[in-house]
Amino acid sequence: MKSSARQRSDRAFDAIGELLARMHPRQDVRALTDGLRESYVSADALFAVSAHMLERAGLHAHDALLLSRLPELNRHMALSRFGEHPRLNRLALASDYLVANFHGLRVERFYMLCLDVRGRLMERVFLQEGTLDGALFSLKHVLAELMRVHPAAIVISHNHPGNTLRPSQADVDCTRELLRALDAVEIPLLDHVIIAGRSAVSMRENGFVPTALWMKQKPQSALLRDWLLAPEAPPKDASPKE
Repeated sequence: MKSSARQRSDRAFDAIGELLARMHPRQDVRALTDGLRESYVSADALFAVSAHMLERAGLHAHDALLLSRLPELNRHMALSRFGEHPRLNRLALASDYLVANFHGLRVERFYMLCLDVRGRLMERVFLQEGTLDGALFSLKHVLAELMRVHPAAIVISHNHPGNTLRPSQADVDCTRELLRALDAVEIPLLDHVIIAGRSAVSMRENGFVPTALWMKQKPQSALLRDWLLAPEAPPKDASPKE
């Protein structure tokens, strides 16, 4: 019996074949689709390569470009359901948003969520792709963005493309360094959340950095104090808010 992952991948290849067939109704694309199945272990592997590599696998340049951009489009659609300024004042809420943000991404990226005093997202700031001279992100870049956006609090997040759940020592060290750097600007870091597949690992919740270091930042901040609490349930008669 095929695993669920294999079944999902097969369905994805079937969908790719159907898409190519609709784009080229006068062409038999079965051999091309079968070739893609043989060339790539999974649909995830196919979507991780560049348009140039897909051309080398036999796809027309336009088709290769379209397929290479599908993961980005998928992430955009996943994020669009949250709205432009979702309330992310709790770990559970932010985790759902961040899982969507990194959905299908096969390279390591680093983002900063800038929140207002109510915990609503002001801006999602891209910090870096991959590592730079061994650093997860540039502190100078982070501080420059804080001066530009002026958030009430921030959340740092990056993904582990290999789906490793445990933070590395570099993850822990950079979090501690950022906590020290933020002392001067009095903008609390609520958490460093690592996304591995559809799982979110909170460095704060799991104690990779001592609780005292988080809470000493700005003890009077409700965002900092309530971050690990369950999300507040909306009143039963309340209408959805944008």
